[in-house]
Amino acid sequence: MKRWLLVAAAGVGGVPLALAVLVSSFGGQAAGCGVAQAATLTEGATGSWVATAYGPPWGGINGDGTTATGLNLTAGPAVYEVAVDPSVIALGSYVHVQPNPFDTRSAFYAGDTGGAIIGEHVDIYDWQGRAAQLAWGEHTVNVTPAPSPGAGNLLGAVPIASSDQDAVSACLDGSVGLTAAQTGQIQPDGTALAPADAPAAVLAAITAGNQIHPLPYLWGGGHQSFDLAADEAGVDCSGATSYLLHAAGLLDNPLTSTQLETWGQPGPGRWITVYANGAHTWIVVAGIAMDTAEYGGAPVPAGSGPRWRAQPLANLQDGQSYVARHPAGL
Repeated sequence: MKRWLLVAAAGVGGVPLALAVLVSSFGGQAAGCGVAQAATLTEGATGSWVATAYGPPWGGINGDGTTATGLNLTAGPAVYEVAVDPSVIALGSYVHVQPNPFDTRSAFYAGDTGGAIIGEHVDIYDWQGRAAQLAWGEHTVNVTPAPSPGAGNLLGAVPIASSDQDAVSACLDGSVGLTAAQTGQIQPDGTALAPADAPAAVLAAITAGNQIHPLPYLWGGGHQSFDLAADEAGVDCSGATSYLLHAAGLLDNPLTSTQLETWGQPGPGRWITVYANGAHTWIVVAGIAMDTAEYGGAPVPAGSGPRWRAQPLANLQDGQSYVARHPAGL
């Protein structure tokens, strides 16, 4: 697409996010489960970038709606997408742009180029039309590589390379390579039944989850110690995740969700994966999730707090980006 004069967008205003699992990375190496490895921008690092915008009506300087990476922006759902200078940001990678016209923390897909997009300049795609684009105008923004484009970070799915389809299928199951017999089963009372051939650490984590699953949500709960009696009033998201990791012999002290972003090894694990950002975290064990957020099925028992969820990646519907981490060997 060729464009030379570029303007930008207004707010989205409550458009629902669609679940989209993306396998990509900043600079082109796939990391799996929509989790990308952070990389250094090839020019200028962060801060003091220019953000403009483009979009329909198509024609003239705005092009025909087909991007440099082959996306047809005139068809299908809208996406969080930006045009970039490919010598600075690799096409097919992801960046955070703050502030942005959508007031979103989600990652933007670097899917297009433009004759006026040179150096530290991004051009934000706005599907709402020329009036909205002009309302944004031109802003100074901070642009950083997205360490985890996550799932649900786009309004619609960016096409995934056929070579990544197996990884995507595994990610949709919330696991990497587990069979049905190796997947935990949630019982009618809300407890989980561990697979018979699961490693000892997995069995211990599921047992610990069964101990705390009736507890209510309590901000800060579970961070004083791993003594269940001391924290029986409730636990928060990171307290619950930390409790399971400790029971599995993988953690000595409770961690916050921010600290869990750098715990363990990057990417999803086969048996245990922690998903975390600065505001929330949850853990997937044997293909089922222990989560305090109400995604992935009705809580059993009813109420807030840590509950087993049969849909391990349902929390990605919140539209935020998460880092995936796993323990070595699991």
